[in-house]
Amino acid sequence: MTDTTEFLNQLPAYSGIFILMLSTFLIGYFASWWLNKSKYRKTINRLKKEVNLLRTPSNVHDIETIFTEIRPKIIEVVKETQEENKHAAAAAPAPEKIMEKARTSYVTYTKSAPELNFDNFGYADASERSDLTKINGIGPYIEQKLNEIGIYTFEQISRLEDEDIRTITELIDFFPGRIERDNWVGQAKALKVY
Repeated sequence: MTDTTEFLNQLPAYSGIFILMLSTFLIGYFASWWLNKSKYRKTINRLKKEVNLLRTPSNVHDIETIFTEIRPKIIEVVKETQEENKHAAAAAPAPEKIMEKARTSYVTYTKSAPELNFDNFGYADASERSDLTKINGIGPYIEQKLNEIGIYTFEQISRLEDEDIRTITELIDFFPGRIERDNWVGQAKALKVY
């Protein structure tokens, strides 16, 4: 019983400490809440003002003002470009010269199809056929075109000469110079070893 009476006697001292701690907590909590609220209120008000300025039609007038200032410069640049184009058109070579420049040594404009000289690179038939798509630059369509003109094997491609390449380019309607760039002959030599 003595412990209980001592506790009851000290209760007012403990309650005073509790009230003091609670009031300190509440003061700190509300002070920080108010400070944060005022801090963010300034930011919110500033952002609201910026949004309202963007909504006003005065910006439309600003854009029109800027455009009216830039418009003469735009017109001037357009006129200069048109004059340059006129001078370039006057100095341009005749269409015949352009066509002559476009022609390459790989393409001939004959009406009859050229013939391959199989004696240079050999004969083959479909039974000896290699998978030509293993050569970079030859897809299924080009392989079919090569087969149609009688080229079936890596051996044949590895023996091609410049004249044969020009003829093949014309026969299969391929890009001039592409066979050399893709190095079909070198790739075929490497593949025929396997």
